[in-house]
Amino acid sequence: MFREEVGLPPETSNIDSEDELVWLLRQKTRRKIILAIGDSGKVSATSLRDALKISTGSLYYNLRQLKDFVTQDQDRNYVLTEEGEKVYKILKEGGVLSPEIFKPKPPSKLTSILNDIFFPIWLFSPIYQNTGLRIIVSTLSILVSLTLMTYSRTAPLILHIYSSQPNIIEIAAKYFFNIFILYILITLISIIFSGKLFHMREEKLLDRIRDVAWSSLEDELKFVLALFIAVLPMIFYPSIIAIDRFFQLSLIPKPGEPGYYQIRDLYMTIAQVLTLPFMVALTAFGRRLSSTSAALVVLIVYFSSHVVSQLLIIGL
Repeated sequence: MFREEVGLPPETSNIDSEDELVWLLRQKTRRKIILAIGDSGKVSATSLRDALKISTGSLYYNLRQLKDFVTQDQDRNYVLTEEGEKVYKILKEGGVLSPEIFKPKPPSKLTSILNDIFFPIWLFSPIYQNTGLRIIVSTLSILVSLTLMTYSRTAPLILHIYSSQPNIIEIAAKYFFNIFILYILITLISIIFSGKLFHMREEKLLDRIRDVAWSSLEDELKFVLALFIAVLPMIFYPSIIAIDRFFQLSLIPKPGEPGYYQIRDLYMTIAQVLTLPFMVALTAFGRRLSSTSAALVVLIVYFSSHVVSQLLIIGL
């Protein structure tokens, strides 16, 4: 009993590293630390100590023991490592800790390719890390989007594209306002899906919101600039209109002609399908959510876009 409380390994021989890691996690306080950090996403040492009701010495000792599962971010808050996330998931689901959980199962080549296509997290990592790349790519996205929308006389509203007056100032205003709407929607829904908003305890509401979304002005600016890139595939629909108008290809019937709405909606759906994976990847990366939670957030935004679209049609 003494050996477990002070953190000494059990008196057995030939314990391999994976077995020892599992043993470390079977201590009650360490499991509580993993769960507390996992539930919060990130937490300060003081908040963690108060939540667990243990001494500062005990906290730091156990954190040192958990160095493979817990690390600190740039603000000195404690977060889970990739291995820690695995352990957290098992503990939350009531599973059994075993050395097998630390043995990575490499995905097949096909799985890797599909994951890169439908969850392009690879795109946003360099954009977040490289200021120059972020500014250049987002600026090009804005210029391409505004050029095509101005020529096709369209403007966005959430994840739909509508006809607009051929006024570049008006189209630009709608375009930037739409990015603001998407930013607010994704941020608010991400806060709700993180689950942290409702674990108030002694923390203020604004502190909870800041913990989930508003970590710093720089991070929010990165997210907004990356959002310009994530919605770029929506320009597929204005591109079709622009190509059709320039080359006279009759890709889309004129309004009022048979099949106009069906073909228009087909192109719109293709644009939305191309956009969704980029938005899911950005939401997961920028809002620190799991891929599943990020997908649900984006699907709600997508559903909201359809609701607004139908309301506009009824209003017209």
